Amino acid sequence: MRRVKFFIRLVDNLNDLTGKIVALFIIPMIFILVYEVFMRYVLNAPTIWAHETAEFFYGTHFMLGGAYCLRWQAHVHIEILHDRIPLRARAILDLFTWVLFYLYCGCLMWESGHAALVSVARMQLSHTVWAPPIWPIKLTIPLAAGLILLQGLTKTIGDLYIAITGRELISKAERLREGG
Repeated sequence: MRRVKFFIRLVDNLNDLTGKIVALFIIPMIFILVYEVFMRYVLNAPTIWAHETAEFFYGTHFMLGGAYCLRWQAHVHIEILHDRIPLRARAILDLFTWVLFYLYCGCLMWESGHAALVSVARMQLSHTVWAPPIWPIKLTIPLAAGLILLQGLTKTIGDLYIAITGRELISKAERLREGG
């Protein structure tokens, strides 16, 4: 049981660190967009790179932040039924929905992994005038899917434990204390 808890804590900590790092991507994105607005509307000299660079920061932020959201249960879900049923019944219900989660994330990882490898092999560039490399951005998609799959696995393990024992493997208080 200690190894399972260690694995869960390891994945939680990895996704906490990743989420906190990519949250900082908002700062350069804001500066880039403010710079572009200043150049475009004050100096009448728009850039060819700012908008696309901001998109790269945002896309990376969005994709890699998904596992952090799953770790803290920040994704949208229907609470009207879910929060009103007992813990064990909720865990059993969640175990059935995890099948769809794994199917989706597995397909995302497989397809995006293939697209990323092709992009890296071709050293793919954007089709804009600026033409920056986009293969690093494409690599974030399978990486994000892998992080989400790992976090989903920790949630599945927790739900399975609750379904069998009726109690949580790691309490919410412990998780908050460790990562919050």
